[in-house]
Amino acid sequence: MSRSRATTPVVQVRSHVSVPPGKVFPVLWGEISSSLLQRGWMIGNEPGGKLRSAEKRTPKWGSGDVKRWDPPHEIEIVWKQDATGAGSPPRLVVRCRAERSGTTILIEHSGGSGLRREPREEQELGWLASEVVAPLLLAIAPARLIEWADDRWGRRPSGPTSSAFYKEPIYHLPGFHAILERLALRKDDVFLDVGCGGGSLLKKALATGCTAAGIDHSADMLKVASGQNARALAAGHLQLRYGDAAALPFPDGRFTCAAMSGVLPWLPDPGSAFREVFRTLRPGGRFVVWTSSPKMYGTPAAGPKRKGGVRLYEDDVVTRFARKAGFSDVRIDHPDLRPIAKAVGVPTPSRFLFGPEYGGFLWARRV
Repeated sequence: MSRSRATTPVVQVRSHVSVPPGKVFPVLWGEISSSLLQRGWMIGNEPGGKLRSAEKRTPKWGSGDVKRWDPPHEIEIVWKQDATGAGSPPRLVVRCRAERSGTTILIEHSGGSGLRREPREEQELGWLASEVVAPLLLAIAPARLIEWADDRWGRRPSGPTSSAFYKEPIYHLPGFHAILERLALRKDDVFLDVGCGGGSLLKKALATGCTAAGIDHSADMLKVASGQNARALAAGHLQLRYGDAAALPFPDGRFTCAAMSGVLPWLPDPGSAFREVFRTLRPGGRFVVWTSSPKMYGTPAAGPKRKGGVRLYEDDVVTRFARKAGFSDVRIDHPDLRPIAKAVGVPTPSRFLFGPEYGGFLWARRV
């Protein structure tokens, strides 16, 4: 932390990447926007754009403005100072500087701290230590980096690479095929996709003429799903919601059928999620879950078994989740999906993962 002439604190962070600013900025800003949204905040992409709470109620931290918007070179965001604040308002500048070797990213915080109690120097150092240095130290822990990568690719997919993959996730297509074949959707069905990702399963389901809803806790995935299903959204045939599988934002008895595909290994509380699906299904509602066997550990699809990674369950555990949630007519079968994997273009070295020993489908009904 350095100090300017006005004795306002300054914190700088530098990073370097080997691609030009024109490629760096869209990814960097997209990641910032997505991360803010996951934390309940929205920011405008233009001069005068607002940094504000995504919720309707007044945010406890106030709001800010985009003072400068000059992609791919520089953006500046300034927090609005409260009535009792002293000095210049806090501001954050993100710069992307072109160099022969790529792009240097400079992130700089400056402005008044708003602290009113003395000694301010001690408090500013305390803020720097507890709110900047300590979180950064923990963020670079090897185990945390692996956990972050899991979130980015599987638990809460985000970023351009994940968005492109989940638009048409080739490794999920065999499961989608089996789900839709068993559900045999009709025009009078109301289908729920829990953890809808990029909306590929929803798109295939809607082609049957049913209506549907999808929920996901990744803002990037919902953006992809919205683009893939824009017509259905405009026609009122589809509803997309940001939320948690353990607290579905839908009323009791809304749906005739529901599915989870590739979601169960990432759920922190599968029992609560199953109970929520049961609550939102009508009597007679069908529920299907594509689940992976613990035999998947050690393969490229799941990696080694480790704390914080994917959690794979034996059949009896999955059926217990369903029965405790209230479902009846619960069963699991293990079809051989390798022929479907071949048909949809799954690369040959990965097709073995679709054999019956590596996964199955839970089928359940609400009586």
